[in-house]
Amino acid sequence: MLLGIAAFSMLIASCGGGESTEGNGADTTAKDTTPAVVINQYAVDTAASIVNWKAYAKVGDTSKYHMGTLKLSAGNITTSDSAGTSTLTAGDLTFDMNSAKEGAGAADLDNHLKSPEFFDIAQFATSSFTFESFDGTNATGTLSIIGKTVSVSAPTTITITPENVTVEVSMFLVDFLAMEMPYFVADAKQKPAKQHDPKVEVTVTIVANKI
Repeated sequence: MLLGIAAFSMLIASCGGGESTEGNGADTTAKDTTPAVVINQYAVDTAASIVNWKAYAKVGDTSKYHMGTLKLSAGNITTSDSAGTSTLTAGDLTFDMNSAKEGAGAADLDNHLKSPEFFDIAQFATSSFTFESFDGTNATGTLSIIGKTVSVSAPTTITITPENVTVEVSMFLVDFLAMEMPYFVADAKQKPAKQHDPKVEVTVTIVANKI
């Protein structure tokens, strides 16, 4: 009997012997360590968002100017969240050109701004901005207004939370003579001392809430 057991042991050893690793619980599957990316959508709060503008009466003279506002009619913002870091990745804004107001309540100027000489709201009731990129300091995008398109880049602060996004765009200039706005095209034919400054200062505050 002892000889039989010894022979059986030798047979097992000759067939591969060593200890099997099958079924020992070791997980050899490669694990994906890429952080998950979560896309969030936000709708612009048109009541809390505002465009502020400042236009100077004369080129080179900052003592006389008009200030006013412009409201948004719609907009949406998209963010990408990965490994605890949130980034604004897309945004589209629509501006209500009929809402353009002079801050001191000059109704005649408000009506003038809506005329064909300026924003021509009968043809262009809205304007738009499409976000393209943010380098950590400046936001860049495309502004479409009075049928013209221009690239805009401005210092911008972006604050993103799970519930909302706030975008504060610091002052940038929109050159309406370069965009061939009729009023400034005609104005440029006057003597320099009588010309109005076609470059308007603009700042923007955008508030958007999670959808």
